[in-house]
Amino acid sequence: MRWIFFLLVVVNLGLFGWFMTTERTPAKAVVVSQADRGADTISLVSELDPEELAARAPVAEAQPPAPPEPATGTVTDPLCTMVGPFDEAYQGVDVVRRLQALQVEADLRDIEMQGQMRYWVYLAPLNSSKDAFRKLRELQAAGVDSYVIPKGSLENGISFGIFSEIDRAQSLTEELRARGFDAEYREEPQTYLERWVVLSSAGPAVDGGAQELVGEEFWQQLQLDYPDIGRRQNVCSEIREASAEQ
Repeated sequence: MRWIFFLLVVVNLGLFGWFMTTERTPAKAVVVSQADRGADTISLVSELDPEELAARAPVAEAQPPAPPEPATGTVTDPLCTMVGPFDEAYQGVDVVRRLQALQVEADLRDIEMQGQMRYWVYLAPLNSSKDAFRKLRELQAAGVDSYVIPKGSLENGISFGIFSEIDRAQSLTEELRARGFDAEYREEPQTYLERWVVLSSAGPAVDGGAQELVGEEFWQQLQLDYPDIGRRQNVCSEIREASAEQ
């Protein structure tokens, strides 16, 4: 029995030495491949090729490029200086001559100005003038004041009047519809003509307009000679002449 005891002691000492040796062996570092995470595989760092290890390193996310700064807007439409309005044409002609003496291009124009909004009550155009006058007789027989529109966008229509107040136009429209007439109304901008001297925007003083070529003394003297006139600037393309509409 004694030899069995000594054998067990030797075996235990051997196992103890083996466990001590195993615990002192340094653990090897491992890295998880990003591409293989779905497969749950692990690769030892010592087993990877240096080039492969560099390829698997995470790549820094590229920063999005900064948005470009908005370009500064430029005004392409030049401004025209306007002097007026003049009651008499000879007054405007006199101012044009004074400006031309200073080598400033200018001309006298009849400018279409925007007036008060009006409201036109009407019956839509009929197929012909014959139908329009037949409808007019029907309206007049019913005691409705009206007339046939001879030309324009509502030619051969029936007009019931033009009003400066929208309430009156709406009231008449509702009254006519209640009597069986399919009336309606629309906005009609009122315009009128005024005489203005318009200075050309061409020339060396592009930024400030043609008025930069004229000294302040000129404007002061002009105001003394014509106290009722004024001076303003407007976009040249928006200045509507009466001749341009014909």
